[in-house]
Amino acid sequence: MKKVLVVLLSVLLAVLIGTGIYIYRLLDMVQEKPVVNPDTGNPIEDPSDIGIGPGAPNSNETGVINIMLFGTDNRHRNEQSRSDSMMIASIDKKNKTVKVTSLMRDMYVPIPGKKDNRINTAYIFGGPSLALKTVNTNFNMDITDYISVDFFSLEMIIDEVGGVPIDVKQKEIKHINKFIKELDKIHKDGKKIPLLTEPGLQVLSGRQAVSYCRIRSVGNGDFDRTARQRKVLDELFKKGKQMGVSRIPGLVAKILPEVETSLSKTEIIDLAIAMIGFSTSEIEQFRLPANGAYTDQTINGMMVLAPDMEKNKQLLHEFIYGKDEVEPSPSVSPEN
Repeated sequence: MKKVLVVLLSVLLAVLIGTGIYIYRLLDMVQEKPVVNPDTGNPIEDPSDIGIGPGAPNSNETGVINIMLFGTDNRHRNEQSRSDSMMIASIDKKNKTVKVTSLMRDMYVPIPGKKDNRINTAYIFGGPSLALKTVNTNFNMDITDYISVDFFSLEMIIDEVGGVPIDVKQKEIKHINKFIKELDKIHKDGKKIPLLTEPGLQVLSGRQAVSYCRIRSVGNGDFDRTARQRKVLDELFKKGKQMGVSRIPGLVAKILPEVETSLSKTEIIDLAIAMIGFSTSEIEQFRLPANGAYTDQTINGMMVLAPDMEKNKQLLHEFIYGKDEVEPSPSVSPEN
């Protein structure tokens, strides 16, 4: 029996090692693009090159890895565009939690080296590097890496996990269908994705879910739009946690070519291993600007959200790191 056990363990170890090597090779398919100094285009020499100040949190001390997530609105592959959605993903290794903060695209902030503008314009002015610097500078963050996907990538990722369950409201249906038709034309793949006909809880395909994420004219405008985006991301996270180990290599092989990131292969594996060990199956959610911490304004003919930077910075840090880790500030009402 002892010999049999040794043989079984040896085979299992060989399989695990083989699978690990296979996945590591698959990571070569990732579109790796390092963050650079947005002012010079040169490699990062100092954290200040991307707006990280001396008072910013240190991931080695907090145990929290912050990564920028960008969803771009390009209508053609490899087209430079604005970031249609911006989120901060916070992976807390100490407390084993995942948190996501949406940054509303109409938030009016200083763009380093440029004029003040909507925060999502930083991406088109200087790509992920300037967008990172903008977030770090304005919110005293320590973000050094990003992951970026477009309409095409997000659709494929959602389809690969089998779609996501979403409770669709009656008033959302016509807008989802409008965007489905638009995406059908953009993709030019000959696919005619079924239109939605009924409200209620249903599993949306990739294109249907992307269309759901784009709705802005139902409810409270961009506030509800970012909530929909976080909902889809949360359901994706749940699906990923539920997947069997045998399906992961195949999923990785199809998804990775669709993703652009500054993360190295080692960093991707490290984060994946850490998150697999998290017991939570849900993502904690937040949004900036928070309720009571901004005003609606018209600046240079643009309708924008003018944030109280200090209040929003305080609330963001409290959400990510906990109130005990942050000095108190004036009370405002966050939107989770």
